[in-house]
Amino acid sequence: MSGILITAVYRRRDKPAKQLEQDYGVLDKVVVELDKLADKTATKDDVKELKELLSIVKQAARRFSKIPFQTVVATIETYEKTTITEECARNLAKVLTDKKSVDEALKLSREQGARITEIRTAIHDVQRIIDRLLRR
Repeated sequence: MSGILITAVYRRRDKPAKQLEQDYGVLDKVVVELDKLADKTATKDDVKELKELLSIVKQAARRFSKIPFQTVVATIETYEKTTITEECARNLAKVLTDKKSVDEALKLSREQGARITEIRTAIHDVQRIIDRLLRR
């Protein structure tokens, strides 16, 4: 009888553990995507893959409210606000002699770099918590 109870307890733990492992993998994919974006001033078209991953992270935030997935969501959403449109990128390429345009592009680029750092920090914090939970 106790064997059945132990089996039930382990199965109850296994499901969240598998979900956490999958969410951990999604966070790894977000980091890979951020590495691609870190080398350029991102446009709205460049962050399509990141947006898809963001929806999965949002689901994880709903499933595990005690793990700070919401911080990752918020920092990614803040990063997305620093992206420029493709039209703006083309105009900047044409008008690189205009000091104001160059300054704006550099400012956005610095903001994007800062946001990427914030996202990585948030992801690291969440992954550390998941690691701790999965070692139990």
